[in-house]
Amino acid sequence: MQRNNIINAAIPDRPFLNDSDDARNTPAEPYRDLLIDAGAEVKVHDPHVLQYPDVEISQDLDAVLDGVDAVVIFAGHRQYYSLEPKVLQELSGQAHPVIVDGRNVVEPDAFIDAGFVYKGIGRGDKNGHEIF
Repeated sequence: MQRNNIINAAIPDRPFLNDSDDARNTPAEPYRDLLIDAGAEVKVHDPHVLQYPDVEISQDLDAVLDGVDAVVIFAGHRQYYSLEPKVLQELSGQAHPVIVDGRNVVEPDAFIDAGFVYKGIGRGDKNGHEIF
């Protein structure tokens, strides 16, 4: 599957530390900036960080995931370990949403079996889909 344009992307989390409100040195910031520069509409969720300079952060994960084409996970917050493929797929409204798991918090096979384009850090190419 070839995706040339990501219209909406959700970045659930700011801090690199799990279950923390310390967002200093977050790897999410440059990635978010790259997505915006590429024309994506980016939504940010974090259950612990209430504000961050120049970033609108939501604590409502369902609202952030509503209508997204892609989800990128940068922190291992407990809340993200319970993400369910079918629920995420329904919220996104996409048959084959992209999930980039930068913290290995989701079970790849469950998301691949549900139709996701899955990319994980340190897990190799689990399903052979190209994102771009």
